[in-house]
Amino acid sequence: MHEEMRRLSVFIGDWAGTDGVLPGPFGPGGTGTGRLTVRPTLNGHHLLLDYTLDRGEEGHFAAHGVLTWDPDVAVHLLFWFDDMGYVPANPAPGLWGPVEGTGEPGGEGFTFIRTSPRGRARHRYWWPVPDHLETAIDRSTDGGLTWIPFLKGSYRRQE
Repeated sequence: MHEEMRRLSVFIGDWAGTDGVLPGPFGPGGTGTGRLTVRPTLNGHHLLLDYTLDRGEEGHFAAHGVLTWDPDVAVHLLFWFDDMGYVPANPAPGLWGPVEGTGEPGGEGFTFIRTSPRGRARHRYWWPVPDHLETAIDRSTDGGLTWIPFLKGSYRRQE
């Protein structure tokens, strides 16, 4: 297994927590219960990600992703499909390193940026302590010059 796939293995497991969708141009916001399951597949060369967010009467959201490492271009990749029905034109490239906005000096994790005709989405994942995953998704409609917070989550690894 490539060393960069070992780095991605921090995602593996069953995670449960709370996600807060922030008020903004995409809706009024609110909180919900999130679940994330990540499993290795195809001899450990890729990780399958299944995500659900239950916001009660405000609705349900589901996504499926694939996380991997492309050694030819030395970048992590996130392939993201969700129940909004949009098909990604390309995977989101990502890197391990300092994660902007963690509130922790030197906080490291993964940042992936998805690009589509509707704009950009910046997915950030970091682990402030073992078995505790923080997530954030920001949206940009100006090519990444400014980012609007969209979702913030806090998860614990489940036994």
